[in-house]
Amino acid sequence: METLRWVAASYSNELPVYVPDSGHLLKGDRVRITSGPFADMEAEVVVQPGGGHKDVMVRILDCMWVPLFEVRAGEYELIELNTGGKHVYTHLDNDRLSEGLHGALGRYHSSGSVVEEDACLAREVLRGYASLRGETDVIRCKLYSLLLPAYKLLGEEDEFDRLRSTMRSMLPVIKAPQSRALLLVTLYGCTDSSLYQRMAHELVDPWMEEASPKKSKSVLIRRLRDYDRWLGHGIS
Repeated sequence: METLRWVAASYSNELPVYVPDSGHLLKGDRVRITSGPFADMEAEVVVQPGGGHKDVMVRILDCMWVPLFEVRAGEYELIELNTGGKHVYTHLDNDRLSEGLHGALGRYHSSGSVVEEDACLAREVLRGYASLRGETDVIRCKLYSLLLPAYKLLGEEDEFDRLRSTMRSMLPVIKAPQSRALLLVTLYGCTDSSLYQRMAHELVDPWMEEASPKKSKSVLIRRLRDYDRWLGHGIS
């Protein structure tokens, strides 16, 4: 939920909309019904898929006479996470996964091969995130920066090319400097493109002059330096 509040603050405290697959909803999540007789009403998930249940059942909030009913993909949007348990959308800022993928790329660039431990990590990322859809540029940049290295490490060329094309098409419209830098650094590290290297340095290099750059900037500075070293493009 802290991640959602942080993102919402960047958009004048308007909570971004997610349309998750039903399998990612948890009991206690709040959704807004978007179609049918209860359109625009808020509901709470009371039965989630799994444990013998294949459908999502919700109850309408503040309306005691409406029985439980089923919602399908496309009939709801997520408006609040259940903070009592772990939820996949709160974990896009996952240092273990993002740093693990970064290290795995370094080993891949050094040896040209992927060890089983790194492949397992990449598969974990795809299982947890490949089916997610972020409805804001900030969330999409974070999501894609996890998925692109995973596809690269697993040799899934079709998915890699598709996502790379999507990220490239996003660049002209991404205005937030750190989100844009995250895309560029990720693209450079996964493609060894001189274009992405130049564009990434144009954004990231000025941060090196800051007395105390924030953590997210420091991470991108370090990763860009790593990619320059691993790919043999040291900047004098």
